[in-house]
Amino acid sequence: MHGRIKVRTTAEQAEAKRKEREKKLKIYTETTSRIYEKRKNGEMDKESLSLSEQVLAANPDFSTLWNFRREIFLHKRDENPPDVIQDLCTKELYFLKNCLQVNPKSYGVWYHRQWIMEFMPQSNWKEELQLCNKFLSYDERNFHCWDYRRYTVQKANVSPHDEFNFSTEKIKENFSNYSSWHYRSKLLPLIHPDQSGDRERVEEGALMKEFDLAQNAYFTDPYDQSAWFYHRWLLGRARPQMDILCLYVRFLKKIHMFLFAEMRSKVNGTTVTTTITLLHCGDGHSNFPNGTTIEVKFMGGKLERSVAVPEGDSEVWSSATESHLFRAELTAVHSSVLQQELESCRLLLEEEPNNKWTMLTMVLLMRALDPLSHEKETELYLEKLSQVDCYRQGYYKDLKRKFKLENAIERHRSNKEETRREIDLSNMDLTSLSHMDQLVLMKNVNLCHNQLTSLDECNMLQCVRTMDVSNNNLRFITRRHALKLFLLEELSLSNNNITNLDCLRSLEHCTSLRKLDLRGNPCCLLPGYGDTVKSLLTNLQELDGEQIKRTPFIAL
Repeated sequence: MHGRIKVRTTAEQAEAKRKEREKKLKIYTETTSRIYEKRKNGEMDKESLSLSEQVLAANPDFSTLWNFRREIFLHKRDENPPDVIQDLCTKELYFLKNCLQVNPKSYGVWYHRQWIMEFMPQSNWKEELQLCNKFLSYDERNFHCWDYRRYTVQKANVSPHDEFNFSTEKIKENFSNYSSWHYRSKLLPLIHPDQSGDRERVEEGALMKEFDLAQNAYFTDPYDQSAWFYHRWLLGRARPQMDILCLYVRFLKKIHMFLFAEMRSKVNGTTVTTTITLLHCGDGHSNFPNGTTIEVKFMGGKLERSVAVPEGDSEVWSSATESHLFRAELTAVHSSVLQQELESCRLLLEEEPNNKWTMLTMVLLMRALDPLSHEKETELYLEKLSQVDCYRQGYYKDLKRKFKLENAIERHRSNKEETRREIDLSNMDLTSLSHMDQLVLMKNVNLCHNQLTSLDECNMLQCVRTMDVSNNNLRFITRRHALKLFLLEELSLSNNNITNLDCLRSLEHCTSLRKLDLRGNPCCLLPGYGDTVKSLLTNLQELDGEQIKRTPFIAL
C-alpha cells in the first residue's frame, strides 16, 4: 500500500545484521593485520596509535595492542621533550576513560592506565581518585576499580583516616557493598591498633563501635551477607595472645654432666632460644646441686616459660592458662557488648526464624562468650542450620564435631582433671583430630567409637602410654608421617577397616609398644597374619589379647 513504511521481516533483519557484522569483522581484521605489520616493521608513528585506538575502542581487552601502544610511548619519550609527552599521555588518559565506559572491568585498561600515570612526567593522582569515585558510583563492586583506587590512594598520600571515612560513606549509601566492608577491615587495624602491638588486633573502643555499625546493617537487611561477614571478622579480632602453650621436659636417659648452653631454632619463622642452665638427674649418679632449670624464650618478645625438675623426678612441665583455650579472654566491656549482640540476634531471630546468618552468628557469639554454658543451645542451632541451609550440612556437622572436641578439652582443663593425665574423646562422631597440641601431657587417650580415617594428627601426644582407637574407620594408621610416640605401650585398633599389614610400618618408631589389638579388622584373615605382625613390630609382647611366644635366638 502506498504511503506506508515497509516493515522488514525477521529473515530480512537477520540478513541485514549478518552483513553488518561481516562488514565490521572485515574492517576489524584488516586493521588488526595492518597493526601487526607496522609493529613487525618497527613503525612507531601516529598511524600506529590511531589504528590501535580504533580496535581498542571496540575491544578494550586486546592485550597485544596495549603492549604495542606502550612500546610506542617509550619510543616517543626518547624523541620528544617532556611537554609533548605530557600532552600525549593526557590524551591517552581521556581515551582510556572512554574504553572504561565500554568495559569498566577490563584488566588491560586499568593496567595501562596505571602504567601511563607512572610514565607521564607530571601525574595528577587527585584527579585519578575522583575518576575512581565516579566509576565506583556506577558499580560499587567493581574490584578492578577498588584495586586501582588503593594504588591511587598510596600515590596521592591519602591518610587511612580519610579512606576510613570514605568506606563509611559507601556503606551508608548501600549496606550491601561488600567491597567497602572489606576495605574497612584493612583500615581499622591501621587507625585503631591494639596496645599489644599485634597488627591484626583492634583497640577495644573502636571495635565496639564497629559492632554497632554491623548490627545496624544486618537489622536493615538480615539476608544480606556483607554485614554478617564483617561481624564475623570483628569477632576474630579478639583472638588469644601468643603464648608458649606447654614446656615439657623428660629425661629418658641418665645424665652425668653439667651443661650450660643456648640452642636456637625457628618455629613458623620465629627464632626460639632454649637455655639449659643446669641438668640434674634424680638417678643418684649426679653430684651437682639440686634444681634443674629449663627456660624457653622467644627472641625479641616477652614470651617465656621455665620449669625446675625436682630431685628424684624424671619429668616436669609448665602449661599455659587453663581457661580460654580456644577464644580470647574478654574484658568486662567486650563481654557486655557481645552479650548485647547475642540478645539482639535473639530478637532478630524471632522476626526471621529461618535466617541462617542470624543463627550462625549466635553460635559464634556463644562460643566467644562461654562455650560450655551454651553447649546444648549451640548444638540445637547447628542442627537447625543443617535443615535450613541443607547445601552446607557437611560444614555444620564439621563445626559440631570441632566444638565437641574443644568443649571436651576445655572441660578437662577447667575441672582440674589434668593431674589424671587422661581424657575420654569417645563417641563424638569425630572424623579428624584438631588441637592435639593441647593434649601433649595425656598418658591415656580414648578415641573409640568415632569416624576417624587416620591418626596423622596424633604425633603431638608425646606422653601417651595407652591409646584406644577401636571402632573407627581406619584403613591406614597414618597417611603422611609415621607415628613417633616413643612412650606408647598399648594401642587398640580393633574393629576398623585395616586390610594391609604394611601400614603397621608406621608404628616402627613406637619402640615402647608392647600390646596391640587388631581384632575385627580384615587384615586378621590374611595368611600368616600373626607372623607378619611379629616380624614388623619386634618389641611386641601381646597381640589381640594373647602373649607372643618368640623363639629364642641361639648363636652358633
